[in-house]
Amino acid sequence: MSDARLICLPPAGAGPSLFRPWIAADACVEAPGLPGREGRFREPPAPDLGALADRLAEDLAPRLPPRYALFGYSMGGALAALLAERLSRRGLPGPEALFVLGAHAPSRLGEGVARLHALSSEAFWAEVARLGGTPREILESPEMRELFEPALRADFRLCAEFRAPPGAPRLACPVHVFVGEDDPLVGPDCLADWQACAQGPVHLHPIGGGHMLPPPAFAALHGRIRSLWGQA
Repeated sequence: MSDARLICLPPAGAGPSLFRPWIAADACVEAPGLPGREGRFREPPAPDLGALADRLAEDLAPRLPPRYALFGYSMGGALAALLAERLSRRGLPGPEALFVLGAHAPSRLGEGVARLHALSSEAFWAEVARLGGTPREILESPEMRELFEPALRADFRLCAEFRAPPGAPRLACPVHVFVGEDDPLVGPDCLADWQACAQGPVHLHPIGGGHMLPPPAFAALHGRIRSLWGQA
């Protein structure tokens, strides 16, 4: 798959740096920056998830390769599905596959996080810690929490308030759904919702871990995705 790109979208509050191990191992991995974090920290966050998908499609359209797949992690999974639909509207090639990790389909995006964005700061970070995956240096530092909280809280609000529009086109590509066996937010029952928004096959891949994978497990997932894509 050396001539194809894997375009990766992060979970709530995260940015392209999450995918550095993948990019270091594979020059064909791309992680677009999102407003409100990392290199685009000073930009205001998108008002809703549909608007974020529109902005991504506009950014990617001029340089979209003829062959690509999408990967989305948690919130990024639903965002990737919306992005595929936006690119199709523009008459551009669709993805050859969609890979999602710990992600509900757009129709159930807010499940499990509906009230997180409205919690007090202390309760908010307790819930973030419960989900796992947030570095200890952030959880234990008031300064770091203050820095990261706005983007993370804004993303949880996007998830909670999103409503999938009726009659949206169904995904034409195969969908691969990775679900952590100990994930408190997303379980194997999410498969039915992904099947409902896809024309083609949808595959469930149970993996070890919770909602947010530890760095070694996440780094290893890249090879499995490449293998599955190569078999398609």
